[in-house]
Amino acid sequence: MHSSSLEKLILKGCSSLVEVHQSIGHSTGLVFLNLEGCWSLKTLSDSIGNVKSLKTMNIYECSQLEKLPECIGDMEFLIELLADGIENEQILSSIGQLKHVRRLSLCGYSSAPPSSSLISAGVLNWKRWLPTSFIEWIPMKRLELSNAGLSDHATKCVDLSGLSALEVLDLTGNKFSSLPFGIGFLPKLRWLSVQACKYLVSIPDLPSSLYHLDASQCKSLERVRMTIESKKNLSIDLFGSHSFEEIQGIEGQSNILWNIHVHDRCQYSPNKLQKSVVEVLFLSASRSQK
Repeated sequence: MHSSSLEKLILKGCSSLVEVHQSIGHSTGLVFLNLEGCWSLKTLSDSIGNVKSLKTMNIYECSQLEKLPECIGDMEFLIELLADGIENEQILSSIGQLKHVRRLSLCGYSSAPPSSSLISAGVLNWKRWLPTSFIEWIPMKRLELSNAGLSDHATKCVDLSGLSALEVLDLTGNKFSSLPFGIGFLPKLRWLSVQACKYLVSIPDLPSSLYHLDASQCKSLERVRMTIESKKNLSIDLFGSHSFEEIQGIEGQSNILWNIHVHDRCQYSPNKLQKSVVEVLFLSASRSQK
């Protein structure tokens, strides 16, 4: 097969691979490049910019990769970058040049010790790798930052409100007590996960476009605030969030299509839960028994 007709190049697990040769630039029909687990990879040739057809690049756990080629920001068809498990500050600083990516995954490890978290306040400031303005990232539809070690110090550095096309935001397992600013202004956000964010205390106004909120295993979470315009078929998962007390903004609304999942309802104290939440829990329970 001629290299120009190659659509998929899978080098997964090639631990001895140090560089991707410049000949990759001749693979003008390449759509998918998988470099997952190439532990020793240090260099991606600038010639990759000639591969105008490339849509997905997986550099999962390529921890020695020094940086992304500058030309990658101009690759209009590159819409998916999977860069989980990378703690290299140089490559993270080059993420900001991405202009056309629709899905960006920068997840860490759920079992990683605090000292090796992806973005700890003492190692890396968001301002050093995220765009100073998110206007360049307007096309982004899916952003995955689970287990990235994000603290309050980090989340205060950015404003997410510019991600106007964002539909999915995964912040699972991070360390902040409050969410990054701007989430309530995302007009197309449908799915938000803060699962296992054990220090998160409250969730302020959520966008009216939201259909599902996963706030399970948030041990410190006490309240969620909904906007008046919130959709009536909103689903909220609170399983294991035993400190939860209140959903603000649901009083006086018709909540018959809301689904609030707690699963272990008996472990919630009736004295702590606001009356409006208790009513919704019983409505949810009665629907599930039909």
